[in-house]
Amino acid sequence: MLNIIKMDLYRMFRTKSLYVIWIIAAVLMIGTTYLLKAENTADEFEAASQQEIEESYTEDMPALGIQVMIPAGSDGKITVKDIFYGNAQSKFYALFLVIFTVIFVMADINSGYIKNIGGQIQNRGYLVIAKAISLLVYTVLTMAAMVLVQILACRLTLGYMEFGDIKGFLVYTGIQILLHYALLVICMAVAIILKSSVASMVIAICLCMDMMVIIYSAIDKVVSRMGVKDFHLIKYTVTGQIAMVSQNPDRKECLFAAIIAAGFAVVCMAAGSVVFKKRDI
Repeated sequence: MLNIIKMDLYRMFRTKSLYVIWIIAAVLMIGTTYLLKAENTADEFEAASQQEIEESYTEDMPALGIQVMIPAGSDGKITVKDIFYGNAQSKFYALFLVIFTVIFVMADINSGYIKNIGGQIQNRGYLVIAKAISLLVYTVLTMAAMVLVQILACRLTLGYMEFGDIKGFLVYTGIQILLHYALLVICMAVAIILKSSVASMVIAICLCMDMMVIIYSAIDKVVSRMGVKDFHLIKYTVTGQIAMVSQNPDRKECLFAAIIAAGFAVVCMAAGSVVFKKRDI
């Protein structure tokens, strides 16, 4: 099992698309930080409250796509914590994470390399677990890299670097790492089950663009007609929690988000393992 994990990690770090995606994300982060400065200078910048952010995802006709909302309460200065929160809840980070996930998971399947490995392993479910562990490493490294890039972006474009509440930032970042990792496991399972790079990539991007909100809203209306009021399915999904976890989550909020993340990750990992073991590779 350890050798399989090492092999996947080696393959991951040897993949050129990993570094291409990181570079593109870094450039876009610096660019968006500069735009925030321009808006703030022109007195056009409007901070969003947590309630406004939640309402944007639970209203009858929610907006689709990536919407970066910077929270209010920064005392006139944009902090690293504020921008990280805006990028995380908008699924800006998630978009780059899921793109590489599909590329990484499907690489050895499309090349046929998985056939050589699968024939030498008694339990092919280990291959799925190894990929999941590699994706965990990828998630942590990417989030850490994004924080460092954001610090640099603030210094270069804003002329100052206000970090914000460090303790609250670490708690929020930890929850977002769990949720983003769960999203990657979902995309991994989808790729393994569908065995199609194109279909898997489309689904992964649609999840980040909130296209599923249309389906969630339809289900909410059906449930509402059954007499259940104020029910929003999106609150019980990984992408919903990524968007709705507050900037300073309390213990109850952290626990709920962690349960959602763990539940989806375990179920999807198990589903991917079962399909992979039974399928003729």
